[in-house]
Amino acid sequence: MLWGVSIALHEHTEISQGQVEGTNLHNYTPLRMADVPELDIQFIASEQPPTGLGEPGLIAVCPAIGNAIFNAVGVRLRSLPVKPEQIVEALAS
Repeated sequence: MLWGVSIALHEHTEISQGQVEGTNLHNYTPLRMADVPELDIQFIASEQPPTGLGEPGLIAVCPAIGNAIFNAVGVRLRSLPVKPEQIVEALAS
């Protein structure tokens, strides 16, 4: 789920003239450890789908954040990553 939060709120790759602008992690901004609260993670064995420990939780994170923003302020955002400026602009229109 942290990867989903990172995609929804942080990650962005600039492309200029067909080339990736970012050259390393100094200008690529995934979620950082300092942005994450302390977590208590437990894995629960199950035979029910979905299975796995990584990707299954990722799918719902971006839509959940988008729906939370819509429920809070009444605007739908249609691009990622979500930035405060997008919310302000959507509220103004």
